[in-house]
Amino acid sequence: MEYVRLGRSGLVCSIVGLGGGSSGRFGLKKGGSRSDAIRLIRTALDHGITFFDGAGLSGGVDALLAEGLANHRQDVVLSTKVHLGPDPIPFTNMKLANRTSAWIARRFGSVCSGAVLRRRVEQTLRMLRTDRIDVLHLHAVSPRQYPLAVSKVLPELLTLKDEGKLRAIGVTEGFLSDPNHDMLRAASAEAHFDVIMVGFNISNSSAAQFVLPTAKEAGVGVVGMFALRQLIDTADAHELSRVAEEAGISLTELAYRYCRHQAEIDVVLTGTGDPAHLRQNITAALAPPLPDSVLAELHQTAASTRK
Repeated sequence: MEYVRLGRSGLVCSIVGLGGGSSGRFGLKKGGSRSDAIRLIRTALDHGITFFDGAGLSGGVDALLAEGLANHRQDVVLSTKVHLGPDPIPFTNMKLANRTSAWIARRFGSVCSGAVLRRRVEQTLRMLRTDRIDVLHLHAVSPRQYPLAVSKVLPELLTLKDEGKLRAIGVTEGFLSDPNHDMLRAASAEAHFDVIMVGFNISNSSAAQFVLPTAKEAGVGVVGMFALRQLIDTADAHELSRVAEEAGISLTELAYRYCRHQAEIDVVLTGTGDPAHLRQNITAALAPPLPDSVLAELHQTAASTRK
Protein backbone atom coordinates (compact mmCIF):
# COMPACT_ATOMS: atom_id res chain seq x y z
CA MET A 1 0.00 0.00 0.00
CA GLU A 2 1.04 3.59 -0.56
CA TYR A 3 0.22 6.45 1.81
CA VAL A 4 -0.36 10.15 1.37
CA ARG A 5 -0.86 13.30 3.43
CA LEU A 6 -4.46 14.45 3.04
CA GLY A 7 -3.86 18.10 2.26
CA ARG A 8 -3.69 20.64 5.05
CA SER A 9 -5.57 18.31 7.40
CA GLY A 10 -2.20 16.74 8.18
CA LEU A 11 -3.82 13.30 8.26
CA VAL A 12 -1.84 10.50 6.65
CA CYS A 13 -3.78 7.65 5.05
CA SER A 14 -3.74 5.00 2.34
CA ILE A 15 -4.24 6.04 -1.28
CA VAL A 16 -7.13 3.55 -1.49
CA GLY A 17 -10.11 4.04 0.79
CA LEU A 18 -12.94 1.66 1.60
CA GLY A 19 -16.34 3.32 1.44
CA GLY A 20 -19.63 2.01 2.78
CA GLY A 21 -21.74 5.05 2.08
CA SER A 22 -22.86 4.01 -1.39
CA SER A 23 -25.91 1.90 -2.05
CA GLY A 24 -23.78 -1.24 -1.53
CA ARG A 25 -23.23 -0.73 2.21
CA PHE A 26 -20.22 -3.08 2.42
CA GLY A 27 -22.12 -5.73 0.45
CA LEU A 28 -25.27 -5.79 2.58
CA LYS A 29 -27.38 -4.41 -0.27
CA LYS A 30 -26.50 -7.42 -2.41
CA GLY A 31 -27.38 -9.98 0.23
CA GLY A 32 -24.20 -10.09 2.28
CA SER A 33 -24.43 -10.68 6.01
CA ARG A 34 -23.19 -8.50 8.84
CA SER A 35 -20.32 -10.93 9.41
CA ASP A 36 -19.43 -10.68 5.71
CA ALA A 37 -19.25 -6.90 6.02
CA ILE A 38 -17.01 -7.14 9.08
CA ARG A 39 -14.77 -9.58 7.21
CA LEU A 40 -14.52 -7.12 4.31
CA ILE A 41 -13.45 -4.28 6.62
CA ARG A 42 -10.80 -6.47 8.21
CA THR A 43 -9.60 -7.64 4.80
CA ALA A 44 -9.09 -3.98 3.94
CA LEU A 45 -7.04 -3.53 7.12
CA ASP A 46 -4.94 -6.57 6.26
CA HIS A 47 -4.11 -5.02 2.88
CA GLY A 48 -2.97 -1.74 4.37
CA ILE A 49 -6.07 0.40 3.86
CA THR A 50 -6.28 3.07 6.54
CA PHE A 51 -8.97 5.36 5.09
CA PHE A 52 -12.50 4.23 5.89
CA ASP A 53 -15.58 6.21 4.88
CA GLY A 54 -18.96 5.71 6.52
CA ALA A 55 -22.43 7.15 6.09
CA GLY A 56 -23.27 8.83 9.39
CA LEU A 57 -26.70 7.90 10.70
CA SER A 58 -27.77 6.19 7.47
CA GLY A 59 -28.06 2.46 7.00
CA GLY A 60 -26.04 1.22 9.96
CA VAL A 61 -22.77 1.54 8.05
CA ASP A 62 -20.95 3.37 10.84
CA ALA A 63 -21.92 0.71 13.35
CA LEU A 64 -20.31 -1.87 11.07
CA LEU A 65 -17.16 0.25 10.91
CA ALA A 66 -17.05 0.50 14.69
CA GLU A 67 -17.16 -3.26 15.03
CA GLY A 68 -14.91 -4.04 12.09
CA LEU A 69 -12.16 -1.62 13.08
CA ALA A 70 -12.36 -2.48 16.78
CA ASN A 71 -8.87 -2.14 18.30
CA HIS A 72 -7.48 -0.58 15.11
CA ARG A 73 -9.24 2.75 15.65
CA GLN A 74 -5.97 4.55 16.43
CA ASP A 75 -4.40 3.25 13.22
CA VAL A 76 -6.95 4.56 10.72
CA VAL A 77 -8.44 7.74 9.34
CA LEU A 78 -12.16 7.51 9.98
CA SER A 79 -14.34 9.57 7.65
CA THR A 80 -18.11 9.88 7.75
CA LYS A 81 -20.94 12.16 6.72
CA VAL A 82 -23.84 14.22 8.01
CA HIS A 83 -26.76 15.45 5.93
CA LEU A 84 -28.13 18.97 6.19
CA GLY A 85 -31.84 18.29 6.00
CA PRO A 86 -34.24 19.22 8.79
CA ASP A 87 -35.12 16.65 11.42
CA PRO A 88 -37.63 14.27 9.80
CA ILE A 89 -41.03 13.65 11.30
CA PRO A 90 -40.62 10.31 13.12
CA PHE A 91 -42.30 7.33 11.52
CA THR A 92 -41.53 3.64 11.09
CA ASN A 93 -38.93 3.83 8.33
CA MET A 94 -36.43 6.37 9.69
CA LYS A 95 -33.94 5.56 6.93
CA LEU A 96 -36.48 6.68 4.32
CA ALA A 97 -37.38 9.67 6.47
CA ASN A 98 -33.78 10.86 6.60
CA ARG A 99 -33.34 10.37 2.86
CA THR A 100 -36.50 12.32 2.17
CA SER A 101 -35.41 15.10 4.51
CA ALA A 102 -32.01 15.35 2.85
CA TRP A 103 -33.52 15.34 -0.66
CA ILE A 104 -36.00 18.10 0.16
CA ALA A 105 -33.25 20.22 1.70
CA ARG A 106 -31.00 19.85 -1.35
CA ARG A 107 -33.90 20.54 -3.71
CA PHE A 108 -34.98 23.75 -1.99
CA GLY A 109 -31.60 24.91 -0.74
CA SER A 110 -32.31 24.68 2.99
CA VAL A 111 -29.99 23.53 5.78
CA CYS A 112 -30.48 22.46 9.37
CA SER A 113 -29.40 24.59 12.31
CA GLY A 114 -26.01 24.31 13.96
CA ALA A 115 -27.69 22.77 17.01
CA VAL A 116 -29.28 20.01 14.91
CA LEU A 117 -25.98 19.31 13.23
CA ARG A 118 -24.20 19.08 16.59
CA ARG A 119 -26.75 16.54 17.78
CA ARG A 120 -26.20 14.42 14.67
CA VAL A 121 -22.44 14.54 15.16
CA GLU A 122 -22.83 13.42 18.78
CA GLN A 123 -25.08 10.54 17.67
CA THR A 124 -22.56 9.55 15.01
CA LEU A 125 -19.72 9.57 17.54
CA ARG A 126 -21.69 7.17 19.73
CA MET A 127 -22.45 4.92 16.76
CA LEU A 128 -18.76 4.84 15.81
CA ARG A 129 -17.77 4.22 19.46
CA THR A 130 -15.11 6.90 19.29
CA ASP A 131 -14.36 10.30 20.78
CA ARG A 132 -13.44 11.94 17.49
CA ILE A 133 -14.17 11.81 13.78
CA ASP A 134 -11.10 12.31 11.63
CA VAL A 135 -12.97 13.78 8.63
CA LEU A 136 -16.61 14.82 8.91
CA HIS A 137 -18.19 15.63 5.54
CA LEU A 138 -21.29 17.68 4.94
CA HIS A 139 -22.92 15.22 2.58
CA ALA A 140 -24.04 15.82 -1.01
CA VAL A 141 -24.34 19.57 -0.56
CA SER A 142 -26.20 21.17 -3.47
CA PRO A 143 -25.17 24.47 -5.08
CA ARG A 144 -28.23 26.11 -3.51
CA GLN A 145 -27.34 24.80 -0.06
CA TYR A 146 -23.69 25.76 -0.13
CA PRO A 147 -23.92 29.46 0.93
CA LEU A 148 -26.20 28.62 3.85
CA ALA A 149 -24.00 25.69 4.84
CA VAL A 150 -21.06 28.08 5.14
CA SER A 151 -22.97 30.74 7.09
CA LYS A 152 -25.19 28.55 9.32
CA VAL A 153 -23.35 25.27 9.84
CA LEU A 154 -19.63 25.82 9.33
CA PRO A 155 -19.26 27.87 12.56
CA GLU A 156 -20.62 24.93 14.56
CA LEU A 157 -18.27 22.54 12.79
CA LEU A 158 -15.32 24.77 13.64
CA THR A 159 -16.41 24.76 17.29
CA LEU A 160 -16.63 20.96 17.24
CA LYS A 161 -13.14 20.91 15.74
CA ASP A 162 -11.84 23.18 18.50
CA GLU A 163 -13.37 20.76 21.03
CA GLY A 164 -11.40 17.89 19.51
CA LYS A 165 -14.46 16.03 18.26
CA LEU A 166 -13.46 16.58 14.62
CA ARG A 167 -9.96 16.63 13.18
CA ALA A 168 -10.89 17.86 9.70
CA ILE A 169 -14.00 19.23 8.02
CA GLY A 170 -15.03 18.10 4.56
CA VAL A 171 -17.79 18.41 2.00
CA THR A 172 -19.06 15.99 -0.64
CA GLU A 173 -20.88 16.80 -3.84
CA GLY A 174 -23.98 15.21 -5.33
CA PHE A 175 -22.07 14.04 -8.41
CA LEU A 176 -25.11 12.63 -10.22
CA SER A 177 -27.23 15.73 -9.66
CA ASP A 178 -24.35 18.22 -9.98
CA PRO A 179 -22.12 16.71 -12.71
CA ASN A 180 -20.61 20.09 -13.52
CA HIS A 181 -19.35 20.45 -9.92
CA ASP A 182 -21.01 23.83 -9.36
CA MET A 183 -20.94 23.41 -5.58
CA LEU A 184 -17.34 22.23 -5.44
CA ARG A 185 -16.18 24.99 -7.75
CA ALA A 186 -17.26 27.44 -5.05
CA ALA A 187 -16.01 25.28 -2.19
CA SER A 188 -12.56 24.76 -3.69
CA ALA A 189 -12.18 28.45 -4.48
CA GLU A 190 -13.21 29.62 -1.01
CA ALA A 191 -11.32 26.78 0.73
CA HIS A 192 -13.44 26.74 3.89
CA PHE A 193 -13.14 22.95 4.03
CA ASP A 194 -10.06 20.83 4.74
CA VAL A 195 -11.15 17.96 2.47
CA ILE A 196 -13.48 17.56 -0.50
CA MET A 197 -14.99 14.41 -2.00
CA VAL A 198 -15.37 14.73 -5.76
CA GLY A 199 -16.78 12.55 -8.53
CA PHE A 200 -14.09 11.71 -11.07
CA ASN A 201 -13.91 9.01 -13.71
CA ILE A 202 -13.11 8.37 -17.36
CA SER A 203 -16.54 9.51 -18.55
CA ASN A 204 -16.59 12.70 -16.49
CA SER A 205 -13.15 14.04 -15.65
CA SER A 206 -14.23 17.69 -15.70
CA ALA A 207 -13.13 18.15 -12.07
CA ALA A 208 -9.55 18.10 -13.36
CA GLN A 209 -10.28 21.43 -15.03
CA PHE A 210 -12.79 23.09 -12.72
CA VAL A 211 -12.07 21.86 -9.17
CA LEU A 212 -8.84 20.00 -8.53
CA PRO A 213 -6.18 22.61 -9.35
CA THR A 214 -7.88 25.23 -7.17
CA ALA A 215 -8.34 22.78 -4.32
CA LYS A 216 -4.73 21.68 -4.40
CA GLU A 217 -3.45 25.25 -4.53
CA ALA A 218 -5.38 25.89 -1.30
CA GLY A 219 -4.01 22.72 0.33
CA VAL A 220 -7.39 20.99 0.36
CA GLY A 221 -7.27 17.20 0.54
CA VAL A 222 -9.08 15.42 -2.30
CA VAL A 223 -10.93 12.10 -2.15
CA GLY A 224 -12.07 10.73 -5.52
CA MET A 225 -15.32 8.81 -5.79
CA PHE A 226 -17.18 7.13 -8.67
CA ALA A 227 -13.97 5.81 -10.22
CA LEU A 228 -15.88 2.74 -11.40
CA ARG A 229 -19.38 2.99 -9.96
CA GLN A 230 -21.95 3.35 -12.77
CA LEU A 231 -19.19 3.63 -15.36
CA ILE A 232 -20.44 0.46 -17.02
CA ASP A 233 -23.82 2.12 -17.53
CA THR A 234 -22.47 5.07 -19.52
CA ALA A 235 -23.00 5.54 -23.24
CA ASP A 236 -19.32 4.89 -23.95
CA ALA A 237 -19.04 1.70 -21.84
CA HIS A 238 -18.54 -0.48 -24.93
CA GLU A 239 -15.74 1.72 -26.23
CA LEU A 240 -14.08 1.87 -22.82
CA SER A 241 -14.16 -1.92 -22.59
CA ARG A 242 -12.56 -2.09 -26.04
CA VAL A 243 -9.76 0.27 -24.97
CA ALA A 244 -9.17 -1.80 -21.84
CA GLU A 245 -9.08 -5.04 -23.82
CA GLU A 246 -6.60 -3.63 -26.32
CA ALA A 247 -4.43 -2.50 -23.40
CA GLY A 248 -4.56 -6.02 -21.97
CA ILE A 249 -6.34 -5.02 -18.75
CA SER A 250 -9.86 -5.09 -17.34
CA LEU A 251 -12.25 -2.15 -17.35
CA THR A 252 -11.95 -2.13 -13.56
CA GLU A 253 -8.17 -1.74 -13.74
CA LEU A 254 -8.49 0.90 -16.41
CA ALA A 255 -10.89 2.90 -14.22
CA TYR A 256 -8.89 2.76 -11.00
CA ARG A 257 -5.54 3.48 -12.64
CA TYR A 258 -7.08 6.46 -14.42
CA CYS A 259 -8.47 7.95 -11.22
CA ARG A 260 -5.59 7.03 -8.94
CA HIS A 261 -2.98 8.78 -11.07
CA GLN A 262 -4.83 12.04 -11.48
CA ALA A 263 -2.21 14.30 -9.94
CA GLU A 264 -4.43 16.19 -7.49
CA ILE A 265 -6.38 13.21 -6.14
CA ASP A 266 -5.07 11.90 -2.83
CA VAL A 267 -7.40 8.98 -2.08
CA VAL A 268 -9.52 6.83 -4.40
CA LEU A 269 -12.59 5.23 -2.84
CA THR A 270 -13.76 1.74 -3.62
CA GLY A 271 -17.23 0.66 -2.51
CA THR A 272 -17.12 -3.06 -3.20
CA GLY A 273 -18.65 -5.63 -0.87
CA ASP A 274 -16.52 -8.54 -2.18
CA PRO A 275 -13.08 -9.19 -0.63
CA ALA A 276 -11.80 -10.61 -3.93
CA HIS A 277 -12.93 -7.50 -5.80
CA LEU A 278 -11.36 -5.35 -3.10
CA ARG A 279 -8.01 -7.04 -3.62
CA GLN A 280 -8.32 -6.55 -7.40
CA ASN A 281 -9.16 -2.87 -6.95
CA ILE A 282 -6.18 -2.34 -4.64
CA THR A 283 -3.88 -4.04 -7.15
CA ALA A 284 -5.28 -1.84 -9.92
CA ALA A 285 -4.82 1.38 -7.93
CA LEU A 286 -1.23 0.47 -7.09
CA ALA A 287 -0.34 -0.25 -10.72
CA PRO A 288 1.66 2.31 -12.74
CA PRO A 289 -0.02 5.16 -14.61
CA LEU A 290 -1.73 4.28 -17.87
CA PRO A 291 0.45 4.74 -20.96
CA ASP A 292 0.06 8.04 -22.79
CA SER A 293 -1.35 6.25 -25.82
CA VAL A 294 -4.15 4.72 -23.72
CA LEU A 295 -4.89 8.06 -22.05
CA ALA A 296 -5.13 9.75 -25.44
CA GLU A 297 -7.59 7.15 -26.67
CA LEU A 298 -9.67 7.47 -23.51
CA HIS A 299 -9.87 11.23 -23.88
CA GLN A 300 -10.84 10.87 -27.54
CA THR A 301 -13.56 8.36 -26.62
CA ALA A 302 -14.96 10.60 -23.91
CA ALA A 303 -14.93 13.64 -26.24
CA SER A 304 -16.74 11.71 -28.97
CA THR A 305 -19.45 10.62 -26.56
CA ARG A 306 -20.08 14.20 -25.41
CA LYS A 307 -20.71 15.42 -28.99
